[in-house]
Amino acid sequence: MAPLQRRPMQHIDRKDLYVNLEARIQYLHSFLDFSSNDIEALITGSKYIKALIPAIVNIVYKKLLQYDITARAFETRSTSYEGPVDPNLNENSPQILHRKMFLRGYLNKLCSDPSRMEFWEYLDKVGMMHVGQARVHPLHIEYVHIGACLAFIQDVLTEAILSHPRLKLDRKIALVKALGKVIWIQNDLFAKWYVRDGDEFADEVIIPEIEREGYLHGKKILHDGSESESEAESEPSGGCPFKGMAVNTNGGNVGGITRTMGRMNVNGHSGSDAEPSRSDTMSPAQPATPAPTPASPSPNPFAASGIPRPAGSGSP
Repeated sequence: MAPLQRRPMQHIDRKDLYVNLEARIQYLHSFLDFSSNDIEALITGSKYIKALIPAIVNIVYKKLLQYDITARAFETRSTSYEGPVDPNLNENSPQILHRKMFLRGYLNKLCSDPSRMEFWEYLDKVGMMHVGQARVHPLHIEYVHIGACLAFIQDVLTEAILSHPRLKLDRKIALVKALGKVIWIQNDLFAKWYVRDGDEFADEVIIPEIEREGYLHGKKILHDGSESESEAESEPSGGCPFKGMAVNTNGGNVGGITRTMGRMNVNGHSGSDAEPSRSDTMSPAQPATPAPTPASPSPNPFAASGIPRPAGSGSP
């Protein structure tokens, strides 16, 4: 009787996952089928995400200030500290405005080019900075709050994209899927610094030198959107459907986004460029048709980076 043939498997070196960031990113890309289609969806959809950033920042900090355990980090730099905190801490406190600036920069970074290894290096550094490393003034945030905050940001983004009045359904699906993969890779790059898996390789992990926040290898890579076009990364061409929307932090409409009873709706938009509503919305009475596969960009976005295109992505 002939021996059974083992199914082919891709080899993943366990040690590399803990000491080689690029190998870890390659594995996550392959496992999640993160391909050039996802990169195209993120790049072409970045103008819609950028328009939401001011409102998202206000919503996130409103949430963080609802709980004493997350609010205390802005006074003590640690969620494990149980001493007294500033009772008058609010969304306009100097330390909160300072942190909002960096959250804006971080969300803008998510709208940059994920085909470059620098993109993933910075996401890894964000994880490291929250465990007390790579900062002049160490910051310690326990992982439970990190995971909850990432999930909250993903929820806000997902609802805003799916309720957009002018995006076609296939583009909504592609953008939500791509963002979900990026946020979950970010979640892994947080967990990488918190969990004890791979501790036997700790002596071989290279800890970067301390740098100013928003910098990587001595270069400023984080922008909060307030810089001039020559200072910040170029934005995609095309009109922004949220242009001119006001930000109101006193409840109700926040930056064009209404959060009520756990729901969020992007305020209605009108104009000659609006697409038919049947292309933008999906209801129980209207089953979705299969979304066409977004066209792969040319040339291959992975070609110029150290991140090879995941096998089986179907892109040339």
